[in-house]
Amino acid sequence: MGISRFNVKFVAVDWIVPFWWKVAYLIINDGIKGIAEKFKNPIDERFNKVVTKHLQAYIDDNKMPPAEIAPAIMNLADDFAAGRQMCVRAGDYIAIQGFMRQGKE
Repeated sequence: MGISRFNVKFVAVDWIVPFWWKVAYLIINDGIKGIAEKFKNPIDERFNKVVTKHLQAYIDDNKMPPAEIAPAIMNLADDFAAGRQMCVRAGDYIAIQGFMRQGKE
């Protein structure tokens, strides 16, 4: 008479297993909207000014950027010259941020 505890657990697991990805998706993304809003535009105006200044000097005047950020600026210039969308790679971003934090710009 009635359902034993084991059967109830088994029925619940049996029902969830085919839809585990839906459950996992909902749990992971429960608070993702708030986090996404914080990282919507992580690159600030100062970063843009530093990159634009050195990139223009490199492309227009053939002036080498400072050694700390030269690879980053040259990667962006290569993207520009090849007609690709300019993409700031993670290592380049870190190098430029470190350069700015040292007060060199």
